[in-house]
Amino acid sequence: MKRVNLYLSIITLGLLIMTSCKKNGFTVEGNFKNCRYTVAAIEEVKPYEIVTLDTILIVNGKLTHHVESLEKSFYCIRFNDTLSVTFIAGDKDNIFIEGDLRDIKNTQVIKGNEESVLFLEVNRKIYEMYKITDSLSKIFVQYQESEQFDSVRTVLDSCYYTHFRYYKTYLQDFILQHPNKLASISAFYQKIGHRSFFDRFEDRELLEKMTHELSISYPNNQHVVALKEKLKNE
Repeated sequence: MKRVNLYLSIITLGLLIMTSCKKNGFTVEGNFKNCRYTVAAIEEVKPYEIVTLDTILIVNGKLTHHVESLEKSFYCIRFNDTLSVTFIAGDKDNIFIEGDLRDIKNTQVIKGNEESVLFLEVNRKIYEMYKITDSLSKIFVQYQESEQFDSVRTVLDSCYYTHFRYYKTYLQDFILQHPNKLASISAFYQKIGHRSFFDRFEDRELLEKMTHELSISYPNNQHVVALKEKLKNE
């Protein structure tokens, strides 16, 4: 009887250890249409580098993976060099991502935490600006050799800066509404091509407010620490 109780105690202890291990970190699930991939890489986007953490098996467009990371950070599921989905996750999160890989920027849906939903909102808005800029560039090339080029260029420039100001205002309002979210770091450093929406000197007050609020919510987070160091050294 004692031997049986000993075995039961060992089994119970083993189950407790396994359960405890599973509680550390987060789980990400995916369900993707038009997925021709059988594996993908999961990466952590750190402040100064991207680190590959593991390889994920994909079966019929579906994947499930557990990441043993306690710190909230930016993560990326990479299918190839040009196709990926990025999200924010931390300890105890259960992230679910779905979409059509033929048009993931327009179809991606994410659930699991507020940070990832906000991060996707920012990315979608910037993609709108990217599509507008791409359309303006095509018109620019189309009229480049024509007699109407000067007048067309004036109209295109005006249209570009009008939209640029609109999306900058959107990003600014987003940061002011969510100054203590990691998604706001992404919002502040967004670019269209090589052009940044914000200037670290002209928009320093906004940057300082965001850094202060993030330092309260995530005092030891690597992204916040890097942001504070950057602000201190500029």
